[in-house]
Amino acid sequence: MQGTCPTPSIWSSPRELEQTMKKTLLLLVLIAGTFAAVACDAATTLSTTDTETTAAETTTTTSETTTISDTTTDTTTTVITLDPDSLEANIPAECADVPIVSGWVPTWCEEFNYEGAVDSTKWRHQIGGGGFGNNELQYYTNRAENAYVDGEKLIITALREDYGGHDYTSAKIWTQGVKNWKYGKFEMRAKLPGVAGTWPAFWMMPRLSVYGDWPASGEIDIMEHTAFYNIDNVVGSLHTTAYNHKIGTQISYGRETPGLTTGFHIYSVTWNEYSFSWWVDSYKYGTYVFNPAAVAYGDFSIADAWPFDQEFYLILNLAMGGAMGGTVDPSFVIDTYEIDYVRVYQRDYVTEDTGAPRAATALEVAQAVGSTAYVFWTKAVDDNQVRRYNVYINGVFFKAVSLNLVKLTGLVVGTSVLIEIEAEDYAGNFAPKAAISVTTTEPS
Repeated sequence: MQGTCPTPSIWSSPRELEQTMKKTLLLLVLIAGTFAAVACDAATTLSTTDTETTAAETTTTTSETTTISDTTTDTTTTVITLDPDSLEANIPAECADVPIVSGWVPTWCEEFNYEGAVDSTKWRHQIGGGGFGNNELQYYTNRAENAYVDGEKLIITALREDYGGHDYTSAKIWTQGVKNWKYGKFEMRAKLPGVAGTWPAFWMMPRLSVYGDWPASGEIDIMEHTAFYNIDNVVGSLHTTAYNHKIGTQISYGRETPGLTTGFHIYSVTWNEYSFSWWVDSYKYGTYVFNPAAVAYGDFSIADAWPFDQEFYLILNLAMGGAMGGTVDPSFVIDTYEIDYVRVYQRDYVTEDTGAPRAATALEVAQAVGSTAYVFWTKAVDDNQVRRYNVYINGVFFKAVSLNLVKLTGLVVGTSVLIEIEAEDYAGNFAPKAAISVTTTEPS
C-alpha cells in the first residue's frame, strides 16, 4: 500500500501538529484493522471446502485506500429421505455393513463374528444318522467338536470316530423353525473340505411339504461339492417330482473353479417367480427358466415341475460318503467346512416401481379336453417384476398364478369360454387384460 503524509519537520502551529498526529494515529488504526481482517479471513479459508468470494470492500481515509477481499464459506448438505416401508430403510443391524449391489438389499445376515455355539436365534441343529436317503455315513451332533464359531467363521468338522453306531461324526444346521423365505438371493462365502469322501452343501428345503414328501415339494441345492469325483467342480441343482436324480432328470449345473478347497469363494443362487440362477464368485454358471409348454403338453402337473412357490429354509451341512460324497479316503481322520458368512438379499419391487406392466402376449391353449385345459403365454414385461397373473373366466375371477401358465377346471365340453389374463406387479399396478377363447372337446 502507498499513501501521502505531511512533511514532519515544519508545522504552522501546535493546532496543525495536533491535527496531523490525530490523522496519523487514525490511519495506523485502520491499517492494523485491515491486517487483522485479512488474517482472520485467511484462517477461515484454510478450513473450508466450498468458497465464494464477495465484491471487494473499499475503505478511504484522507488520501489512502485499503481494499479487503472477503471470503465466506457455504456448506451444503443433501438429505436423502427413504420410504419408511422400503427394504433399504429397514436393513437389520447385523447387515449394516453389507452393501446393496445391483438392487439386492441385505435382509438377513449371519456374519459369525462371535465365539462358541451357533446363534440359536438363527440356527437349529439336526441330530442323528441313518443315511438320509443317500447312504450317508455320518452321525450329526451338536457338539463343539463338530460345529463351533471362532469369532470370524463357522467351522463344521467331520471326524473319524465311533459315535451313535456310525464311523463318522459331523454337523448339520438349518433355519427350519426360525426363518423361511420365498424368492431372493442366497449367498455364502466358504472354504470347502478337500479329502475324498467329504460332501459339503449349502441348500434349501420347503417349510411345509405342500405338494407331498421329497421330491414333490422341491429341493434347491445352492452349492454341493465332492472331492472324490472332481475337487475343482461346484454344482447347483433343483429336485422335483418331474426332475430329480433318482430318475436321472434332475436340473443340474456345474462350474470348474480351481482352489475351492484352498481358499474362500462366494456361492449364491437367485430365485424368482419363474427362474433360478447359480453363481460362484462373480460368474453365473447356470440358469433354469420354467417352461410352461413342457407342462401344458406334458404328462405331469404344474407342481410336479415347479413346486417353488412356497417358503424354503436354509441348510448347511458336511456329509460323509453317500451318493455324491463317494468312497471315503481310508486314511481320513478330520476335515473342515469353513463358512465366513451367510446372507439373504431381497429386491424392493414396490418402492422402486414406476409404472404398470405390459399385457401378456402369445396366449396359447393346450390339452383342452373334458372339463380341463391349459392356457400359457409369454411373460408380461414390467419395469421391476410381475408378481402374479389374475385369471378370469367369462369375466369372473378364477385364480391368481405366479407362473405364465394356468390349468382351467370346471369347463363344459363344447362350451366356449373367454379367458382373460391380467398381469399385476408388486406395487399393485395392473396391465391391460389379454384374452383368448377356450372350448374343450370330448375325451377320446
